Amino acid sequence: MFLVQYYDTYCTIFAFWREQLGHNLSNHRQNNGKIIKFNMISDAFNEKARRTVSHTLPPNRDLNPDETNAFFANELNKLTIKERDEVLQDVHGVSDTMDEESEFVDDCLQSVVQELSRISDADKRAYLLAKQKNPQYVNERKFLLMFLRANLFDASNAASRIVSFFQAKLELFGPEKLGRDIMMNDLNEEDIACFESGYCQVLGGRDRAGRAVFFLLPKVILTNASIESKLRSIYLLVMKSLEDAETQKKGWVGVAYNVGRIHSNDREAVWKNAKLMSYLPIRFQGIHYCYDDPKVSMLFAFAMFVFEKNARIRCRLHCGSDIECIYNLMTFGIPSDALPILPTGEVKKESHQEFIRRLRKREEVNDNIERLILPGTYDVLLGRGKPLQKHPGNLRYHLIIEDHHSRYENATKLEKTTLSKNIVQEIKASGGRFLKQSEAGWIEIDDDAARYKVSHTFRNHRIAKRASVKKASETILDDGVADNRRKHHDSDCSSDHSGGDRNKPIISGSVFDKKKKRYSDASRSND
Repeated sequence: MFLVQYYDTYCTIFAFWREQLGHNLSNHRQNNGKIIKFNMISDAFNEKARRTVSHTLPPNRDLNPDETNAFFANELNKLTIKERDEVLQDVHGVSDTMDEESEFVDDCLQSVVQELSRISDADKRAYLLAKQKNPQYVNERKFLLMFLRANLFDASNAASRIVSFFQAKLELFGPEKLGRDIMMNDLNEEDIACFESGYCQVLGGRDRAGRAVFFLLPKVILTNASIESKLRSIYLLVMKSLEDAETQKKGWVGVAYNVGRIHSNDREAVWKNAKLMSYLPIRFQGIHYCYDDPKVSMLFAFAMFVFEKNARIRCRLHCGSDIECIYNLMTFGIPSDALPILPTGEVKKESHQEFIRRLRKREEVNDNIERLILPGTYDVLLGRGKPLQKHPGNLRYHLIIEDHHSRYENATKLEKTTLSKNIVQEIKASGGRFLKQSEAGWIEIDDDAARYKVSHTFRNHRIAKRASVKKASETILDDGVADNRRKHHDSDCSSDHSGGDRNKPIISGSVFDKKKKRYSDASRSND
């Protein structure tokens, strides 16, 4: 609760919602106690605003930093110890994924349909229009499940978000595209230029909890790009990334990066971007705002007021140079090598360009084969190259192979087949998949092909072990030869000083040389 002196400030912030909410904020003032419950304002704001997509501008008055910080601190103070721990685990990337039992999911899907039927037709016109154009698209299980996961299986909130989603889609793309997925071909030239600029990106690597990282980089945007183009770019990027079930389950991490010589001060863009994010089936587990100019610090506060409370209490602000912000993000589990920003402030676009290339190729192929653009943490990526070897799923996979190597070497042919099958199932039980790379993305291979790859990896480990042993033995023998020659040299020097026979020849064929030759001959015969 806040004192009455804060009331006028927050009435200004929420005044533009009065007509849409039909709610008079002054009713929350307690005349006798002079106390106001701002959590009631915030709850009403987030509950009703989700169903309204009008692009009303944010209030013109700047927010007061002290009062705004007090407002968010008040929300954190109301959390229980358990809730605070959950927030910290989510923000730092050490939280667990919610289990999804089939019976529970089915019940929630039925509840979503019931909640949608309770919403009046006047409030869900865009939804009804989309359903009229393509009922299969609107009622598809995968589609509804996206919104349930985004709202932690709260059917009521999921239904409200679905209604707002279709309203936003109607405003951005028109009625003809309501009943189908949006493709890159649906964007105009300005939209594509905005999308390719890297204004919004999904990083090529996930954070330490396996969550996708949404990166907003306003300083690279073209000055003549409209807000609608920015919104359409964000929509396409997010919805294409959400085609992966793991991304839906684990949630997202958002980073808004406003560091460098060029700063974004577009309050309207910040406001509308945040509103669009609240309509898309995306659940933020952590949100980071990086800036280096205190003048733009309060710009992010407008976006925080749009977010629902669960996202708002997971926001973190980082002030500093490029290298300082990069290190701060690393402490929250975001890999620095995946960031599109170098410590010097230079922008990297290679990963985003590869994302766009695969997205285009995927639309060209259009063969109904499920392809992934962003592999999961436990996925095993088949192929060559250091980037694949460093993938967390590949590192874990090779540790499993190493643990079973001795058992595999001593097993019969049938036992080897069984062991390979068990390893495939172990990978899949942890949420991993065996993926092969194509021009249009990553494709999951079947269990038989995966078992063959496991057997092939065991053979490669055997060859690598032999090569390692051989190299170690040769190193030992070479060291022995070097020691023997040093001894001969020392003895020759001592004999010179003692008046020995200086003309005595040095023996070149030492015992170590002969052993080394015999070992090399034996190795070649075994190979």
